[in-house]
Amino acid sequence: MAMSGVTVQDQCVKMWEKMKTSKIKACQFKLTANNKEIEVVEDSIIEKGTEGAWKKFTSSLPENQCRYAIYDVEMSIDLGAGLPPGTRTKLTFIVWAPQSSPIKQKMISASSKDALKKKLDGCQVEWQLTDQSELEVKDRVDDLKDLPDIKTSGNGILMFEGVKV
Repeated sequence: MAMSGVTVQDQCVKMWEKMKTSKIKACQFKLTANNKEIEVVEDSIIEKGTEGAWKKFTSSLPENQCRYAIYDVEMSIDLGAGLPPGTRTKLTFIVWAPQSSPIKQKMISASSKDALKKKLDGCQVEWQLTDQSELEVKDRVDDLKDLPDIKTSGNGILMFEGVKV
């Protein structure tokens, strides 16, 4: 339970486990109407192998409501001279808190984040985003390129979610 008193529904952890075993690509979570639990946003689940998954995911984030999300980011990495590109994935936890969302919702969302994140063992990257412009591929690549295993892998990221960088 978070300091805010919010609990995490078991279904959220089940979605995380599905993502870790490559069954789903992404999923969103939200606070229930009474602000007491974090639940799965049912129509937000993106199956592994979905064409244009990043675009589908980013376009589904609401403009005026907070969300938590998990996303299995896939990148193609330049491994250096004479080697074929390699693939890296990062299990990512996203906190979506747009400027236009209600103050109370942002406060509860922020104070409840750790309750959810603690249940998501193996999370590799966390992004706290507040605006659609932060969802651009360039911004996400800029965040990822400085990770130690990406930085030491050769000449950087070639593709992010199928989009040439």
